Order: sequence, then structure tokens, then C-alpha cells
Amino acid sequence: MKTPRSVDMEVTSFCNLRCNYCSHFSGPGDIDKDLPLEAWLQFFSELQRCAVMNVTLSGGEPFYRPDLREIIRGIVANRMRFSILSNGALIDRDLAAFLASTGRCNLVQVSIDGAIDITHDAFRGKGNFMKAVQGIKTLQQFNVPTTVRVTIHRKNVHELEAIARLLLEEIGLPSFSTNSTSHMGLCRKNAAQTQLTVTERSLAMETLMLLTERYGGRISATAGPLAEGRTWLEMKEASRVGRQRMEGRGFLTGCNGPRQTIAVRADGVIIPCLQLGHMALGRINHDDLLDVWQNHPDLQKLRQRSLIPLPSFTFCQGCAYTDYCTGNCPALAYTMAGEVNHPSPDACLRLFQEQGGRLPEQSSHHQAKVTT
Repeated sequence: MKTPRSVDMEVTSFCNLRCNYCSHFSGPGDIDKDLPLEAWLQFFSELQRCAVMNVTLSGGEPFYRPDLREIIRGIVANRMRFSILSNGALIDRDLAAFLASTGRCNLVQVSIDGAIDITHDAFRGKGNFMKAVQGIKTLQQFNVPTTVRVTIHRKNVHELEAIARLLLEEIGLPSFSTNSTSHMGLCRKNAAQTQLTVTERSLAMETLMLLTERYGGRISATAGPLAEGRTWLEMKEASRVGRQRMEGRGFLTGCNGPRQTIAVRADGVIIPCLQLGHMALGRINHDDLLDVWQNHPDLQKLRQRSLIPLPSFTFCQGCAYTDYCTGNCPALAYTMAGEVNHPSPDACLRLFQEQGGRLPEQSSHHQAKVTT
């Protein structure tokens, strides 16, 4: 694309919470000096000239920024639509009414990580479960499009059925999405407490796939156990029947983000995505965004990942799944292997199986079977 389809923006690096598995803190931009309002407004004018239609606001916690409404007004004035990623604790009726009044809010995504307060608050802080649930209900009252992201970790992996019931039946959301704790930020420091073991990962896959069937596909994922389970079952079956290379597989094609979107840190540094905060491409209002988008060598390098065959990596040699694999996320690859143009070890089916992981169809136990 000649211009980015959308822009992800950390409008603040400050947050009212300090979750143990936050991927933001302990990386570039931690509690840094946020850009002033005027700088963001100037940037929005450039985005309009570039025909950017959608932006996503995150942090930190976007609603923690006192002038967020002025930022949103600037987005609307430049004829863009917006989404917000939030922990939900600061949402009240006045704020929900404002979001509804703009007519340009695509959605607000709220984080819910438990079916009860004890689970959610274990890593997010006492009282934040009730605040987040109330925030969701308030958004619903004002007809603000609302969704939830559930981050799966060691303390909630056995609670997934109850979480689905809460979100889809009791609160009445049309759908929600899942991922799992990553290897970045505070999560990496607190891995023993937060990151799923191989057994827990297998359990999460089986549970989520059963729940997805029960709820008619209302649970989605682009990363984490549900996405992995679906992809890995497909890869295993392709290998079993000896299928020729699947379209778009066998190369580092696991992320199309650098061809569609770009991101900005809270300090104004342009980066490929919010998970690649170390890779500075320029600075807003100083470097021309279109020039960065079209010509920066680091972005070109990321886009050329799709030309690199997986068998060229020592890590992948001898693997039965290379013709069906994509290498997954470059940010995870950088975190775990020190190089963006490398397969992500965390997303390797062969390694998962060697460590004792079981795909849902292989499970010999019924711990994850969902009761009716």
C-alpha cells in the first residue's frame, strides 16, 4: 500500500494500573514524557493528508490522559474513526456519552481476565474487576461498540468456561477475543507466575475450541492458544496427508502488519508496531510519514520477510511442518531469538510437541471438557 491503512498510537505511557503481565512497561517508552496535545493535533492533519481512515488509541491507559477528549476531537475533525484499548477502570457515564456523541468510535476494547474479582484483580489490583465490568455495562448503555480481550495466564486458565459465560451470557457481549501472556515487558520478568506451561497451554487450546463450538464462533483470536490450536491442527493434518505447500506458507509470512499499519510511541517515535518499540523509524512532525512508510529500510526489511524460506533457518531444518508454517510474529522472534527475520520459537508446533504439548484431538484426558 502507498499509505498505511491505519495507525496505532500510544497516546500516553502512563497507566492507573501496573499489571504483572503488561507488555508495555519495562520496554522503550516506559513512563516517558508524553507528547503534548498540540503535537498530536498537528500529526492528525498529516494523517488526513495521507488518507488514513482509522486510528487505535492505547497506552498506558488512554483514559488516564486528562486531555484525551481533545485528542479525540482532533481525530474526528480530521475525518478519521477511532478505537480505544482500555483496562476499563476509568469509564463512567459522562465519558461513555462523549464517545457515543462523536459518531466515529469503532469500538472500545476492555480487558477482562477473570470471571470473578479474585482472579482478575490478582494481577490488576483490588477493585478493578468491578470497575471494568461496570465500564463495559456503561458503554453498552450508551450504545458504544464494545468488546473484551481476555489475556490467558496461569491463574485464569481453569476459569475460561466461566469467563465465557460471564461475557457472552450475563453481560451479553456479541463476542470477545483471547490471547495469552507474552514474552515481553513485565510478563517476561514474571514468567513463572504468568506464562502458561505446556500442559496449561494444551488445556487452554482444548477448552477454547470447545467453547467456540458451543457459542457459535463468538470467541476469536489472532494469537494465543485458540489461534495456535486452529493453525496447528491444520498444519498437522496437512503433514499427515502429505499435502503440498499451503498457499502463503513455508516462508516468513506470519505478519502482514508492516504492509497495512504503522505505530507511534507516546514520545512521538514512529515504530513498525507497538510490540517493536525498539525499532525507531523516525519522529512525528519531524519526519515525513509517507517517506518513512514507503522508504525506510527497516520497514522494507520487515516486508521482505515473506521472501525468506523457513528451511533456510537452522532452527527449522528437518521439521515436518515447514511447508505449512508462517514463522509467526516478528516481535516475538526478536524477543526470543534476537532477530525480527527469524521464526518465533514460541509459535513452533514441533517444539511444542517435543516439550509434551498435546493438540486438542490428541488429548487423552478430559480436564478441559466443558460441562453442559
